[in-house]
Amino acid sequence: MTKTLITIASLLFIPACFAATQEQQIITIDGREVLLNEDGTWKYLSTDRIANTKDGTRIRLKEDGSWQAIGNAPSTSKKQVRTTDLDIKLQKVVIETFRNKSQKNTRIKTQTVFYIDLSNSLQAKNIININANDITHIDVTDNNGKNYPVLSLKSDTSKLAPSEKTTLVIRVEKSPSRWNSVKSIEITFKAGILGLKESASLSSRTIDFDKINVDGFK
Repeated sequence: MTKTLITIASLLFIPACFAATQEQQIITIDGREVLLNEDGTWKYLSTDRIANTKDGTRIRLKEDGSWQAIGNAPSTSKKQVRTTDLDIKLQKVVIETFRNKSQKNTRIKTQTVFYIDLSNSLQAKNIININANDITHIDVTDNNGKNYPVLSLKSDTSKLAPSEKTTLVIRVEKSPSRWNSVKSIEITFKAGILGLKESASLSSRTIDFDKINVDGFK
């Protein structure tokens, strides 16, 4: 493996997990795994070093000269969150509009639909459960702080095994209006859903939304 494929973690400390005792596992700037104890002491967890390849894979470099892929290199952007196991990407946001004409009046109803690409890492040890009842673990808000009630969560599978992918379709009531100075909307997956240990948020600008007319809502 060429050296150009490897990028050692560039931050001094990168949190890996948080235990109930407040102990923290971190990765130092040179790729060493360290345990920070609550009493102020610390220790190395192994003689291995952790690095990231250019394609976003996290690998373990062993003293014997071998290496092992251990999952994704965690990262966060407005439209994508990568944990060690999961890759969560906001594919698109669609505003669906239904116009119900009755005599001289027209009633307009809208719903906003999020399409989320979800991938489970090849190195993941757990199957991800996708439960339609987990909508209580999803929050949708705009930049003005308005909340949009989540109506449904759908997927073509209820279990996502390692290396598998699916698309989540999340539907919420109403839609943001640019007339009300709404410039962006954010969807947050709370800790617990999809096996997440910490919450993950994705956002999109309203000018990037797709818009379609529909014949009604189920």
